Amino acid sequence: MSGDSISTPAVNNHCVRKKLKNSTCDSCAAHCPADAVSFGYLDVRIDNERCFQCGNCLFVCPSDAIENIPVRERLFNDNAQLVINQKEAPARVEELLVWHRQYHIRGIQITEPEVDSWLPVLAELNLRLKALQEPVWQLTIAPPAPIDTGKRFALFRQKAGAAELNRGRAKTGLNERKKLWPDDSWFDVRPDTEKCILCSACAAVCQEGAILIENNQFTVDKSKCSGCMSCRDVCFPKAIDVVPQAEKNSLPVHYSYFDAHCNSCHLPFMSWQPAQTLCPICQSRKEKGWL
Repeated sequence: MSGDSISTPAVNNHCVRKKLKNSTCDSCAAHCPADAVSFGYLDVRIDNERCFQCGNCLFVCPSDAIENIPVRERLFNDNAQLVINQKEAPARVEELLVWHRQYHIRGIQITEPEVDSWLPVLAELNLRLKALQEPVWQLTIAPPAPIDTGKRFALFRQKAGAAELNRGRAKTGLNERKKLWPDDSWFDVRPDTEKCILCSACAAVCQEGAILIENNQFTVDKSKCSGCMSCRDVCFPKAIDVVPQAEKNSLPVHYSYFDAHCNSCHLPFMSWQPAQTLCPICQSRKEKGWL
């Protein structure tokens, strides 16, 4: 593989936008500070001229479809703190949640000039951690490093200081985050039984198996949901929604339905109500006066 192809960000065919023409998934674009992501018909492109490879998209893609963007290496000390000692773009909360479990980080040490840019991220992170009943991160503000007049001595001090710290990279992708938090969920999947016609399209399109319709049970396992929104996008009556919501020890939710037989078209169907005599299609035809 050539060097150019390695360094050029790309979106592979795992992307739900490339599989589902009605997909509205925009997690990568929504988290891109450079507006480098564009969408076309069954296509997603990353503008290499705009992308500065911050890596934000790597931690929010529901299908791990983004390639050729390196994961940022970060420093951490033996006190379970990330160390920010130079000017850099703040990490996203999604990345810090991985650091929380992968490296058991519990705080952040920031040099004084960079504190303001990281405070909103730390506040949002701690709100998520509280919802998951996890210890929140503590903030330590470090004074700026002294400026040495001798360039060689300053370089030596910088290298010596960096050598005392640990280095690491967070695992990317929502699926990796789910492995680190196996009992918790990041999205709430909400079916509307007043609108749902039990066509099973949502279960068929869910690549994570978060929706299961069988044995008179409509089951939603939120811990498996990656937030790709495919179930919502294929739902014709707009009867299901997916919203970001962290939840500790998420358990599957079950909705009961009934087997029925239509008196008009004489076909079997599933119904939320017992003793239903018309299937959704025939019921719609009747309401329009066509039956």
